[in-house]
Amino acid sequence: MKITDTGILEISLKIEREGGEFYNKLAEHVADPKIKEFLLHLAKDEAQHEKQFKKMLREKGSSLYGWEKKKAIHKLIESQFQTDIFPKVNEIFARLPNFQGIQKAIDFAIEAERTSAEFYSLLGEFCDNIKAKTLLVMMEKAERDHLTQVLALKKQYLHDSRKKSKSS
Repeated sequence: MKITDTGILEISLKIEREGGEFYNKLAEHVADPKIKEFLLHLAKDEAQHEKQFKKMLREKGSSLYGWEKKKAIHKLIESQFQTDIFPKVNEIFARLPNFQGIQKAIDFAIEAERTSAEFYSLLGEFCDNIKAKTLLVMMEKAERDHLTQVLALKKQYLHDSRKKSKSS
């Protein structure tokens, strides 16, 4: 498969779009208002990231970013991005009870945020365009921040769930 700079930016768009949809759908399955608000905040962040990649794609024109011959990027794309990075939330809940479904969805979010950060880091490392490189560094940081936040969410959710089960 021939991977182009434009194709790589389109993968980035897809990651952010799917992330926003994932967090919006997951919020529908959560009763706790604080967790719901947090998930909706993540969804808004992902929508903002999507806009940034759309702008980057529009402004790119025919210039090359230096990714077209980088094997590390191609390997990562072939191993991680041939399918959706974020699973469909409804499919998770169709197979698992609510608690396990939320736990599984959070685990997927952790892995997706980790993979996204790694992807943007690699793109930034090999990018020849300073403006694009700057945006990619910011996106990597945002995804690493999301990872930290989702890890904290998991810890809080598991803590709250244990507390509820002890009081029942």
